[in-house]
Amino acid sequence: MTFTVITRGFKQEFERWTDALETANGLRPQLKSWFVDIRIFDGKSLVWMYSKLRAHPEYIGPGTYDRLGRLFMAEGQAANRSQWTIRGHQLNWGERTYLMGVLNVTPDSFSDGGRFNSVEAALEQARRLLRAKIDILDIGGQSTRPGAEQISLGEELNRVVPVIEAIRRDPDLDQAVISIDTTRAAVARAAIAAGADIINDISGATYEPDMLKVAAETKVPIILMHLRGTPETMQQMTDYDDLLGEMAEFLRQQIERAVAVGVPRQNICIDPGIGFAKTYGQNLEILRRLPDLAGLDCPILVGASRKSFIGWILDQPDPQQREWGTAAACAAAIAGGADILRIHSDSMVDVTRVADAIWRQPGQPL
Repeated sequence: MTFTVITRGFKQEFERWTDALETANGLRPQLKSWFVDIRIFDGKSLVWMYSKLRAHPEYIGPGTYDRLGRLFMAEGQAANRSQWTIRGHQLNWGERTYLMGVLNVTPDSFSDGGRFNSVEAALEQARRLLRAKIDILDIGGQSTRPGAEQISLGEELNRVVPVIEAIRRDPDLDQAVISIDTTRAAVARAAIAAGADIINDISGATYEPDMLKVAAETKVPIILMHLRGTPETMQQMTDYDDLLGEMAEFLRQQIERAVAVGVPRQNICIDPGIGFAKTYGQNLEILRRLPDLAGLDCPILVGASRKSFIGWILDQPDPQQREWGTAAACAAAIAGGADILRIHSDSMVDVTRVADAIWRQPGQPL
Protein backbone atom coordinates (compact mmCIF):
# COMPACT_ATOMS: atom_id res chain seq x y z
CA MET A 1 0.00 0.00 0.00
CA THR A 2 1.27 3.49 -0.82
CA PHE A 3 -0.12 6.94 -0.05
CA THR A 4 0.69 9.80 -2.44
CA VAL A 5 0.79 13.43 -1.31
CA ILE A 6 0.22 15.89 -4.17
CA THR A 7 0.11 19.67 -4.39
CA ARG A 8 1.45 22.21 -6.88
CA GLY A 9 5.11 21.44 -7.51
CA PHE A 10 5.17 18.52 -5.05
CA LYS A 11 4.45 14.79 -5.30
CA GLN A 12 5.75 12.09 -2.94
CA GLU A 13 4.79 8.50 -2.06
CA PHE A 14 4.76 7.05 1.45
CA GLU A 15 4.25 3.53 2.79
CA ARG A 16 2.74 4.76 6.07
CA TRP A 17 -0.45 6.78 6.41
CA THR A 18 0.99 8.70 9.36
CA ASP A 19 4.01 9.83 7.33
CA ALA A 20 1.80 10.97 4.46
CA LEU A 21 -0.48 12.92 6.80
CA GLU A 22 2.46 14.54 8.61
CA THR A 23 3.96 15.66 5.29
CA ALA A 24 0.62 17.01 4.05
CA ASN A 25 0.12 19.02 7.22
CA GLY A 26 3.68 20.32 6.94
CA LEU A 27 2.85 21.73 3.51
CA ARG A 28 -0.06 23.84 4.78
CA PRO A 29 1.97 27.00 5.59
CA GLN A 30 3.29 26.98 2.00
CA LEU A 31 -0.22 27.03 0.56
CA LYS A 32 -0.48 30.69 -0.48
CA SER A 33 -3.08 30.44 -3.24
CA TRP A 34 -6.79 29.93 -2.50
CA PHE A 35 -7.04 27.91 -5.71
CA VAL A 36 -4.44 25.26 -4.82
CA ASP A 37 -5.08 22.32 -2.50
CA ILE A 38 -3.11 19.47 -0.89
CA ARG A 39 -4.35 15.94 -1.57
CA ILE A 40 -3.53 12.44 -0.32
CA PHE A 41 -4.40 9.49 -2.52
CA ASP A 42 -4.62 5.84 -1.47
CA GLY A 43 -3.82 4.29 -4.84
CA LYS A 44 -6.25 6.12 -7.13
CA SER A 45 -8.73 7.04 -4.39
CA LEU A 46 -8.71 10.52 -2.85
CA VAL A 47 -8.79 10.00 0.91
CA TRP A 48 -7.75 13.41 2.34
CA MET A 49 -7.66 17.01 1.14
CA TYR A 50 -6.90 20.44 2.53
CA SER A 51 -8.12 23.59 0.78
CA LYS A 52 -8.56 27.20 1.93
CA LEU A 53 -11.69 27.47 -0.20
CA ARG A 54 -13.60 24.80 1.74
CA ALA A 55 -15.85 25.71 4.65
CA HIS A 56 -14.24 22.78 6.46
CA PRO A 57 -10.67 22.77 5.09
CA GLU A 58 -9.94 19.12 5.93
CA TYR A 59 -11.81 16.55 3.84
CA ILE A 60 -11.65 12.79 4.22
CA GLY A 61 -13.21 10.53 1.59
CA PRO A 62 -16.41 8.59 2.28
CA GLY A 63 -15.84 5.16 3.81
CA THR A 64 -12.14 5.72 4.50
CA TYR A 65 -12.20 7.34 7.94
CA ASP A 66 -12.50 4.10 9.94
CA ARG A 67 -9.94 2.25 7.85
CA LEU A 68 -7.35 5.02 8.06
CA GLY A 69 -8.04 5.33 11.78
CA ARG A 70 -7.25 1.63 12.23
CA LEU A 71 -4.08 2.07 10.17
CA PHE A 72 -3.06 5.00 12.37
CA MET A 73 -3.51 2.89 15.52
CA ALA A 74 -1.70 -0.11 14.05
CA GLU A 75 1.23 2.03 12.99
CA GLY A 76 1.42 3.55 16.45
CA GLN A 77 1.49 0.11 18.07
CA ALA A 78 4.09 -1.16 15.59
CA ALA A 79 6.33 1.81 16.39
CA ASN A 80 6.47 0.64 20.01
CA ARG A 81 7.34 -2.95 19.10
CA SER A 82 10.71 -3.43 17.49
CA GLN A 83 11.27 -6.20 15.00
CA TRP A 84 13.13 -9.39 15.85
CA THR A 85 16.11 -10.18 13.64
CA ILE A 86 17.20 -13.82 13.99
CA ARG A 87 19.70 -15.61 11.72
CA GLY A 88 19.00 -13.14 8.94
CA HIS A 89 15.21 -13.47 9.27
CA GLN A 90 13.26 -10.32 10.10
CA LEU A 91 9.99 -10.52 12.00
CA ASN A 92 8.42 -7.09 11.46
CA TRP A 93 5.46 -6.83 13.82
CA GLY A 94 2.31 -5.58 12.15
CA GLU A 95 3.54 -6.25 8.63
CA ARG A 96 2.22 -9.82 8.42
CA THR A 97 1.39 -12.80 10.61
CA TYR A 98 4.26 -15.18 11.36
CA LEU A 99 3.79 -18.92 11.79
CA MET A 100 5.33 -21.07 14.49
CA GLY A 101 5.25 -24.76 13.56
CA VAL A 102 4.89 -27.23 16.42
CA LEU A 103 7.56 -29.93 16.53
CA ASN A 104 6.77 -32.08 19.55
CA VAL A 105 9.47 -34.67 20.22
CA THR A 106 7.24 -36.41 22.76
CA PRO A 107 5.30 -39.67 22.89
CA ASP A 108 2.19 -38.15 24.49
CA SER A 109 1.32 -34.69 23.11
CA PHE A 110 -2.41 -34.24 22.51
CA SER A 111 -2.26 -33.85 18.71
CA ASP A 112 0.82 -35.59 17.33
CA GLY A 113 2.40 -37.39 20.25
CA GLY A 114 4.85 -40.10 19.10
CA ARG A 115 4.97 -39.03 15.45
CA PHE A 116 8.23 -37.07 15.66
CA ASN A 117 9.97 -38.38 18.77
CA SER A 118 13.05 -39.59 16.91
CA VAL A 119 15.75 -37.36 15.46
CA GLU A 120 15.10 -38.63 11.91
CA ALA A 121 11.34 -38.09 12.11
CA ALA A 122 11.81 -34.65 13.68
CA LEU A 123 14.22 -33.61 10.91
CA GLU A 124 11.78 -34.68 8.21
CA GLN A 125 8.96 -32.71 9.85
CA ALA A 126 11.25 -29.69 10.16
CA ARG A 127 11.96 -29.88 6.43
CA ARG A 128 8.24 -30.19 5.66
CA LEU A 129 7.39 -27.13 7.75
CA LEU A 130 10.16 -24.99 6.31
CA ARG A 131 9.28 -25.95 2.74
CA ALA A 132 5.80 -24.65 3.50
CA LYS A 133 7.29 -21.28 4.61
CA ILE A 134 6.75 -21.77 8.33
CA ASP A 135 8.78 -19.04 10.10
CA ILE A 136 9.69 -20.67 13.43
CA LEU A 137 10.18 -24.28 14.55
CA ASP A 138 8.89 -24.73 18.11
CA ILE A 139 10.60 -27.76 19.65
CA GLY A 140 9.26 -29.22 22.87
CA GLY A 141 10.05 -32.35 24.83
CA GLN A 142 7.50 -32.06 27.64
CA SER A 143 3.82 -32.53 26.86
CA THR A 144 1.60 -29.75 28.21
CA ARG A 145 -1.76 -31.31 27.34
CA PRO A 146 -4.34 -31.25 30.16
CA GLY A 147 -3.39 -33.87 32.74
CA ALA A 148 0.17 -34.37 31.47
CA GLU A 149 2.69 -35.43 34.08
CA GLN A 150 6.12 -33.82 34.35
CA ILE A 151 9.08 -35.81 33.06
CA SER A 152 12.59 -35.63 34.53
CA LEU A 153 15.03 -32.91 33.60
CA GLY A 154 17.38 -35.46 32.05
CA GLU A 155 14.66 -36.95 29.88
CA GLU A 156 13.55 -33.54 28.58
CA LEU A 157 17.15 -32.63 27.72
CA ASN A 158 17.67 -35.96 25.94
CA ARG A 159 14.59 -35.34 23.81
CA VAL A 160 15.20 -31.78 22.62
CA VAL A 161 18.95 -31.12 22.53
CA PRO A 162 19.84 -33.84 19.95
CA VAL A 163 17.09 -32.60 17.61
CA ILE A 164 18.29 -28.98 17.82
CA GLU A 165 21.88 -30.06 17.23
CA ALA A 166 20.83 -32.17 14.24
CA ILE A 167 18.95 -29.22 12.70
CA ARG A 168 21.99 -27.00 13.07
CA ARG A 169 24.19 -29.62 11.36
CA ASP A 170 21.82 -30.01 8.41
CA PRO A 171 22.78 -27.63 5.56
CA ASP A 172 19.14 -27.34 4.50
CA LEU A 173 17.94 -26.46 7.98
CA ASP A 174 20.84 -24.74 9.71
CA GLN A 175 19.42 -21.21 9.34
CA ALA A 176 15.97 -22.11 10.66
CA VAL A 177 14.62 -20.03 13.53
CA ILE A 178 14.11 -22.35 16.52
CA SER A 179 12.17 -21.77 19.72
CA ILE A 180 12.50 -24.08 22.70
CA ASP A 181 9.16 -24.89 24.33
CA THR A 182 10.07 -25.45 27.98
CA THR A 183 9.39 -24.22 31.51
CA ARG A 184 12.82 -25.24 32.81
CA ALA A 185 15.67 -22.74 32.87
CA ALA A 186 18.30 -25.49 32.52
CA VAL A 187 16.60 -26.86 29.40
CA ALA A 188 16.34 -23.39 27.90
CA ARG A 189 20.03 -22.70 28.55
CA ALA A 190 21.10 -26.04 27.04
CA ALA A 191 18.83 -25.60 24.05
CA ILE A 192 20.21 -22.13 23.33
CA ALA A 193 23.75 -23.50 23.59
CA ALA A 194 22.73 -26.15 21.04
CA GLY A 195 21.30 -23.52 18.67
CA ALA A 196 17.82 -22.45 19.79
CA ASP A 197 16.94 -18.77 19.25
CA ILE A 198 13.77 -18.12 21.30
CA ILE A 199 12.41 -19.28 24.67
CA ASN A 200 8.72 -20.23 24.71
CA ASP A 201 7.62 -20.66 28.34
CA ILE A 202 3.98 -21.66 28.90
CA SER A 203 4.27 -20.76 32.60
CA GLY A 204 5.20 -17.16 31.83
CA ALA A 205 8.45 -17.79 33.75
CA THR A 206 6.56 -18.51 36.98
CA TYR A 207 7.59 -22.15 37.42
CA GLU A 208 11.25 -21.18 37.39
CA PRO A 209 11.90 -17.43 37.69
CA ASP A 210 15.51 -18.08 36.64
CA MET A 211 14.10 -18.44 33.13
CA LEU A 212 14.09 -14.65 32.92
CA LYS A 213 17.79 -14.55 33.83
CA VAL A 214 18.52 -17.04 31.04
CA ALA A 215 16.71 -14.78 28.54
CA ALA A 216 18.60 -11.75 29.82
CA GLU A 217 22.03 -13.41 29.83
CA THR A 218 21.68 -15.09 26.43
CA LYS A 219 19.92 -12.06 24.88
CA VAL A 220 17.27 -14.19 23.16
CA PRO A 221 13.57 -13.27 22.87
CA ILE A 222 11.16 -14.87 25.31
CA ILE A 223 7.46 -15.68 24.97
CA LEU A 224 5.51 -15.36 28.21
CA MET A 225 2.19 -17.20 28.36
CA HIS A 226 -0.68 -16.82 30.82
CA LEU A 227 -1.32 -19.97 32.84
CA ARG A 228 -2.75 -20.97 36.19
CA GLY A 229 -1.61 -24.13 37.95
CA THR A 230 0.09 -26.92 36.02
CA PRO A 231 -1.05 -29.09 33.10
CA GLU A 232 -2.23 -31.58 35.73
CA THR A 233 -4.36 -29.02 37.63
CA MET A 234 -5.06 -26.11 35.28
CA GLN A 235 -8.54 -27.13 34.15
CA GLN A 236 -9.72 -26.91 37.77
CA MET A 237 -8.51 -23.28 37.93
CA THR A 238 -10.81 -21.49 35.50
CA ASP A 239 -12.70 -19.21 37.91
CA TYR A 240 -12.07 -15.58 36.88
CA ASP A 241 -13.84 -12.39 37.95
CA ASP A 242 -12.42 -10.50 34.96
CA LEU A 243 -10.78 -12.88 32.49
CA LEU A 244 -9.03 -10.39 30.20
CA GLY A 245 -8.22 -8.00 33.01
CA GLU A 246 -6.62 -10.70 35.16
CA MET A 247 -4.71 -12.11 32.20
CA ALA A 248 -3.40 -8.67 31.27
CA GLU A 249 -2.32 -7.96 34.85
CA PHE A 250 -0.48 -11.30 35.09
CA LEU A 251 1.32 -10.63 31.81
CA ARG A 252 2.11 -7.03 32.80
CA GLN A 253 3.73 -8.23 36.01
CA GLN A 254 5.82 -10.82 34.20
CA ILE A 255 6.90 -8.26 31.60
CA GLU A 256 8.02 -5.95 34.41
CA ARG A 257 9.92 -8.77 36.12
CA ALA A 258 11.64 -9.65 32.86
CA VAL A 259 12.67 -6.06 32.22
CA ALA A 260 13.89 -5.73 35.82
CA VAL A 261 16.44 -8.55 35.36
CA GLY A 262 17.70 -7.20 32.05
CA VAL A 263 15.44 -8.58 29.30
CA PRO A 264 14.92 -5.80 26.71
CA ARG A 265 11.22 -5.07 26.40
CA GLN A 266 11.42 -5.49 22.63
CA ASN A 267 12.53 -9.10 23.23
CA ILE A 268 9.25 -10.01 24.97
CA CYS A 269 6.22 -11.61 23.32
CA ILE A 270 2.99 -12.48 25.15
CA ASP A 271 0.57 -15.38 24.76
CA PRO A 272 -2.97 -15.41 26.29
CA GLY A 273 -2.72 -19.17 26.77
CA ILE A 274 -5.78 -20.44 24.93
CA GLY A 275 -6.70 -23.85 26.34
CA PHE A 276 -4.60 -23.40 29.48
CA ALA A 277 -6.78 -22.88 32.57
CA LYS A 278 -9.57 -21.67 30.29
CA THR A 279 -13.05 -23.03 29.64
CA TYR A 280 -14.62 -23.42 26.21
CA GLY A 281 -16.41 -20.08 26.56
CA GLN A 282 -13.35 -18.30 27.92
CA ASN A 283 -11.28 -19.36 24.92
CA LEU A 284 -13.87 -17.79 22.62
CA GLU A 285 -13.90 -14.62 24.72
CA ILE A 286 -10.12 -14.33 24.37
CA LEU A 287 -10.37 -14.53 20.59
CA ARG A 288 -13.17 -11.96 20.53
CA ARG A 289 -11.28 -9.56 22.82
CA LEU A 290 -7.70 -10.14 21.71
CA PRO A 291 -7.24 -6.41 20.90
CA ASP A 292 -7.59 -5.76 24.66
CA LEU A 293 -4.02 -7.06 25.06
CA ALA A 294 -2.55 -4.57 22.58
CA GLY A 295 -2.03 -2.10 25.41
CA LEU A 296 0.82 -4.24 26.73
CA ASP A 297 2.85 -3.14 23.67
CA CYS A 298 4.30 -6.59 22.99
CA PRO A 299 3.80 -8.87 19.99
CA ILE A 300 1.07 -11.42 20.62
CA LEU A 301 1.27 -15.16 19.97
CA VAL A 302 -1.93 -17.21 19.75
CA GLY A 303 -1.95 -21.00 19.92
CA ALA A 304 -5.47 -22.20 19.12
CA SER A 305 -4.50 -24.99 16.72
CA ARG A 306 -6.55 -28.17 17.17
CA LYS A 307 -7.45 -27.23 20.76
CA SER A 308 -10.29 -28.94 22.60
CA PHE A 309 -12.62 -25.93 22.40
CA ILE A 310 -12.63 -26.43 18.61
CA GLY A 311 -13.42 -30.11 19.14
CA TRP A 312 -16.25 -29.14 21.49
CA ILE A 313 -17.82 -26.86 18.87
CA LEU A 314 -17.45 -29.41 16.08
CA ASP A 315 -18.15 -32.51 18.18
CA GLN A 316 -14.81 -33.79 16.94
CA PRO A 317 -12.73 -35.80 19.43
CA ASP A 318 -9.82 -36.36 17.02
CA PRO A 319 -7.46 -33.33 17.14
CA GLN A 320 -6.14 -34.05 13.66
CA GLN A 321 -9.66 -33.66 12.24
CA ARG A 322 -10.00 -30.08 13.53
CA GLU A 323 -8.19 -28.31 10.68
CA TRP A 324 -11.20 -26.37 9.38
CA GLY A 325 -12.05 -25.23 12.89
CA THR A 326 -8.42 -24.27 13.41
CA ALA A 327 -8.56 -22.20 10.21
CA ALA A 328 -11.49 -20.21 11.59
CA ALA A 329 -9.72 -19.65 14.91
CA CYS A 330 -6.54 -18.53 13.13
CA ALA A 331 -8.47 -16.05 10.98
CA ALA A 332 -10.15 -14.65 14.11
CA ALA A 333 -6.77 -14.28 15.83
CA ILE A 334 -5.35 -12.37 12.86
CA ALA A 335 -8.40 -10.09 12.80
CA GLY A 336 -7.74 -9.44 16.49
CA GLY A 337 -4.11 -8.46 15.93
CA ALA A 338 -2.13 -11.66 16.58
CA ASP A 339 1.48 -11.42 15.38
CA ILE A 340 2.41 -15.12 15.61
CA LEU A 341 0.22 -18.21 15.27
CA ARG A 342 1.39 -21.50 16.74
CA ILE A 343 0.13 -24.18 14.38
CA HIS A 344 0.47 -27.92 13.73
CA SER A 345 0.25 -28.19 9.95
CA ASP A 346 1.24 -26.33 6.82
CA SER A 347 -2.41 -26.04 5.78
CA MET A 348 -2.59 -22.83 7.83
CA VAL A 349 -0.13 -21.10 5.49
CA ASP A 350 -2.79 -20.35 2.89
CA VAL A 351 -5.31 -19.42 5.57
CA THR A 352 -2.88 -16.88 6.98
CA ARG A 353 -2.03 -15.37 3.60
CA VAL A 354 -5.67 -14.70 2.81
CA ALA A 355 -6.50 -13.43 6.31
CA ASP A 356 -3.48 -11.11 6.18
CA ALA A 357 -4.65 -9.74 2.84
CA ILE A 358 -8.02 -8.93 4.40
CA TRP A 359 -6.99 -7.50 7.77
CA ARG A 360 -3.32 -6.54 7.60
CA GLN A 361 -3.03 -5.30 4.01
CA PRO A 362 -6.33 -3.54 3.21
CA GLY A 363 -6.61 -2.37 -0.36
CA GLN A 364 -3.97 -4.79 -1.67
CA PRO A 365 -4.92 -7.41 -4.29
CA LEU A 366 -4.41 -11.07 -3.39
